[in-house]
Amino acid sequence: MNKARIEAFSDGIFAFAATLLVLAFASPEKNHTVAVDSQLVTALLGQWPHLVAYLLSFSVIGMMWHNHHALFRLVTKVDRLTGLANLALMAITAFIPFATSVLGAYPGTRAATVLYGLTLTICALAFNALMMHLVRTKSFKANVSEATINQTIRAYRVGLVTYVVATVTSFVEPIGGFALYFLIVGYFLIPRGADADIEELE
Repeated sequence: MNKARIEAFSDGIFAFAATLLVLAFASPEKNHTVAVDSQLVTALLGQWPHLVAYLLSFSVIGMMWHNHHALFRLVTKVDRLTGLANLALMAITAFIPFATSVLGAYPGTRAATVLYGLTLTICALAFNALMMHLVRTKSFKANVSEATINQTIRAYRVGLVTYVVATVTSFVEPIGGFALYFLIVGYFLIPRGADADIEELE
């Protein structure tokens, strides 16, 4: 199994998923013979839920891509199970645009926010499974410290637990769950574990 091929394939999926997000936007239909600016502006402003969902999911996918890159730059070897675990992560990543389009079309509904939460929870599970396999197979470079590995594991688990809490919260208060999804993006903006000291560890 070639590490470079895994990274190249993953980069392609992340880019494809991020690009598909924009398809949730639809050009407003022209209902009259003569277009009126105010009608167009009203129609465009009516798509604000799609814009919020787009910004959230683009941030999530960008965060996932960055974390994936930060993790694999520390890896020195991969095996078949690494490829399969990564494939599972890519499969659910490719599903994010659909969950995003549903969230934008039905903002504030339990079904939409729960579907979105379940999608991101499964992503987090896949990330954690990939990380634990890499740890078990001692796939990291010799200069990667135990502290870095443990911090990465801890960060991934915090993300997973928060996604689970956000999904459960969505059953009771969809807006609360939505806010927690944004909170996780903010959490991963702070470098930690594999994401810290990127130049020194390369």
